[in-house]
Amino acid sequence: MNRRRRETIIREIEYWKRSRLLPEHYCNYLLALYTEGDASLSPRRPLRSRLEASLCLLLPAAALAIYFTELSFVLQTLLCALFFAVCLFFCWRWRNERELLHFPLIGSAWILLVASMLEVDRFFQGQAGALAAAVVGNCVLWFAVGRLLRLRYFSLAAVSGPLLVAAAIWWC
Repeated sequence: MNRRRRETIIREIEYWKRSRLLPEHYCNYLLALYTEGDASLSPRRPLRSRLEASLCLLLPAAALAIYFTELSFVLQTLLCALFFAVCLFFCWRWRNERELLHFPLIGSAWILLVASMLEVDRFFQGQAGALAAAVVGNCVLWFAVGRLLRLRYFSLAAVSGPLLVAAAIWWC
């Protein structure tokens, strides 16, 4: 079989795998068959790997922009909203790829938690009850996402969050 035809078949099998038209183990078998066990024959997507790398760099950039810079309240809020929107875009883009979906979900949950804590601390300065309510609100959202997408670590974080808040309030 000529190389061009083989690459077309491989791309088609990868599409079937992404779209879940066939079970994953069937697609893996067909890919191994047509690539003759050599994954380097499978066409790579450099754009996708650049998107993955940019997402991995997004969280440290968000942490630097939020915590270690002296930005105005409005600019800090806009940066958090931009980082959150980028994470949501990646969630939408990778909604069918379970192994990649975790990164933008965790990133968006973290950015939303940090942004809500900053906003609550700015508006209700020194009030622990308002901050605890913001954390518990985020935990409720995490629980809903965890149940909807069947992600146990989101549900576990949602349950442990209010417990940690209660322990912190009790300790003080």
